[in-house]
Amino acid sequence: MSVKIEPLTESQIPAAGALLARAFHDDPLMTYSIPDAAERTRLLPEVYARMIRFGTLAGEVHTTEDFAGVALWMPPGATWPREKMVASGMHEIAAIIGDAAYQRYREVVGREWQARQRDMDDDCWYLFLLGVEPRLQGRGLGRALMRPVLARADAARVPCYLETEHERNVAFYKKQGFDLIVNGEEAGSTGVRFWSFRRLPKQR
Repeated sequence: MSVKIEPLTESQIPAAGALLARAFHDDPLMTYSIPDAAERTRLLPEVYARMIRFGTLAGEVHTTEDFAGVALWMPPGATWPREKMVASGMHEIAAIIGDAAYQRYREVVGREWQARQRDMDDDCWYLFLLGVEPRLQGRGLGRALMRPVLARADAARVPCYLETEHERNVAFYKKQGFDLIVNGEEAGSTGVRFWSFRRLPKQR
């Protein structure tokens, strides 16, 4: 299918947060961090809106022409500066979801960060978030959202990297040319497993 991909605009950030909240409502990381489903419905739009705003400041955020999905990429050599964390509201996430939920979240993503530092020592494009409206999943939108950056990475001979906490995504990322490098590693004693992937540049 032909899907037009374009940069996310500032005015779309709240709606993007709501879209990602729906896409990740039952994600293992989020169900572990915020076990109550009603609380996830209430809190996640604010959480993801802050992540998206950070992406617009420090990375790149893409959507489809009809706003059916969102991809947030951090470019090679990107940093996570404090001033952009504050400007985006990312520093408020602990207060939004509560300290206990935030510590559960940090426990998982901290293990993933350690694995990324261990397994990916080159500069890379990092796919921080990829989400599609649940009723539209399975139609190739995720692949389309990834395509522009994958093409640029290939042209510049730069690898890409990502993690997922959902085993059902493994086959999808393999189809996009990613190689599995961490296969269902448990993040400490959380019970949450994660899979990480590296994609080497493809010959054009």
